[in-house]
Amino acid sequence: MQFLRHLLPLLSPAFVPSKRNKVLSKVASNLDFYLPFRRHAPSLANARRVLYADVNRLASENGVGFFNILAFRGVFFGSPFTHSDHFRWFDSLADWKQFYAMEKGEANKYEDERYYVTKNCYGQSQIGRQLSLLPSYWDQRTLWNDMFNKPAKPTVCKVFKWLIARQTVDVYKKQSVTVFSNIGELTALLICGDLVEAGIIPMPSAEEWAKLIAKVGKGSKAGLEMCGFIEGNNNQQRICEAFVSLDLALQQELSNKEKEAIGYNVIMLEHALCKIKRLTNRKISEAVIYSEISR
Repeated sequence: MQFLRHLLPLLSPAFVPSKRNKVLSKVASNLDFYLPFRRHAPSLANARRVLYADVNRLASENGVGFFNILAFRGVFFGSPFTHSDHFRWFDSLADWKQFYAMEKGEANKYEDERYYVTKNCYGQSQIGRQLSLLPSYWDQRTLWNDMFNKPAKPTVCKVFKWLIARQTVDVYKKQSVTVFSNIGELTALLICGDLVEAGIIPMPSAEEWAKLIAKVGKGSKAGLEMCGFIEGNNNQQRICEAFVSLDLALQQELSNKEKEAIGYNVIMLEHALCKIKRLTNRKISEAVIYSEISR
């Protein structure tokens, strides 16, 4: 709670970083990477304005919305392109190719592909994050209808499993790859969060979301451990209990005004746990964090 409240000034247009506050300065240096208020980080804020604002268009049976979702999370997220006023919806692969040709001048300022792709946007560098994924995403766009556009909305767990499904590519060597290239467990979790906040799939309970946290086992689980809610060897049940308990406490302690300002829900809480842990991985020690947020 103190951590979230400490970062509230970042939401003010008048905020100016000060070197005296290492936590605020570090978060301000890369909001996509460190800001716990996921809706306010520049890439997703732009996507919510450009991609997710029109749910009917996004969830159309032609699958163009799904192409844009995969392109955003699998290729573009965290790049100068997603931070810019040039970020846009693409109606087709030809539309993308035409835009790419017209945008050469802007892209050349960033050595071309770096304008569109930031390989370490989620932490470790992703070799497979590249523009060459876009044609396969376009070809897969109508798979959207296998899961969506049905009488009942799918659960977040069902969508997550679908996004990380694997297919066999070599029967003899028994090799398999994800159906959707470069969409691993972490990216699938992020897409699920985006779809929940867009209203395309129902908001999961804290326990449902915690089960996925336990499965993915990355930053948010490490955040729970760092804050002392779980120990390193805890099982799924303990992780779920800790997350549900933390959510309940924050729901009670944060004011409605604060929750509205930061976009609080269980999706944001998972995101915040990941970010507080990430700070300690980037030379901001727990001691510094606790010292600054306790002032």
